[in-house]
Amino acid sequence: MSTEIEKDSEWVDKAGEVMKVLHVDYDKGELKFKWLNNPNRKKERVISIDKFLRYAVPVVRAQEVSNKPEPAKKKSKHGQYAYALIDELHNSFGQSPNLQLSNQDWLEQGMHAKTVKFNIGAGGLPPEVNWEDHCAAIAMIDDAPAKALASILLWGSDTNWDWSRHFDEVVQYLAANMIERCNKDKRAAPQACTHSLPELARLMARMVLHFELYELWDVYTVKGRLKFSGIHINDRTYSNHFLCYQRLMLDDIQKLVSAADSSISNYRDALKIW
Repeated sequence: MSTEIEKDSEWVDKAGEVMKVLHVDYDKGELKFKWLNNPNRKKERVISIDKFLRYAVPVVRAQEVSNKPEPAKKKSKHGQYAYALIDELHNSFGQSPNLQLSNQDWLEQGMHAKTVKFNIGAGGLPPEVNWEDHCAAIAMIDDAPAKALASILLWGSDTNWDWSRHFDEVVQYLAANMIERCNKDKRAAPQACTHSLPELARLMARMVLHFELYELWDVYTVKGRLKFSGIHINDRTYSNHFLCYQRLMLDDIQKLVSAADSSISNYRDALKIW
């Protein structure tokens, strides 16, 4: 491995936010980290070392790059150095740390192999874990929105697979949660907004899931995100009254990832017993 990762070391993600490494397991090829300065990302995350290195750079290295003289007429933006150091991650599907299944590397192993070995278990050896087991691990997830999201994360980059139904299932879940929260807060759609509350919630849920899947948050301003997503609401009104619901949707997405991960881990443990 070209870059050494030490426990308690600090790294910077593509948005310029500082992360701290809590634990590194080279045998499993994964590590645990947390964001230090983002109150909306309090939960510790587990991610493969390979993906972490594609997403983050050491703080010292980031500072060295950001301190270099810039060419004339070029102004640096928050997190810009990270884009220069990391290979086009802002266009990478499913690379957000919020979306990382700790079991994803295991799921992807042999997932596209379509041959089945019929002599498994011969000679007293345990049966080989194959692509059918990996598919079953997804199928066994009880929570429907979590299963839909896990399916998107695993197969969504395949251009031959239509994942619109799974996308809509997650969107419906996020929108329903937002409507419930708005009703509890007695929050209605703004009078100047052409959308009803259910329609606004649906459009917001589509935006949040799409922007998270494709890492587009730093590409658009708030006004640009709303226009891109077909949401007809003043950007200031949105920031003042509905941005909080956007953040809660991101929390809901992380909970779905955690639920999927827990189910897959239980399935893997069961495979060892079988």
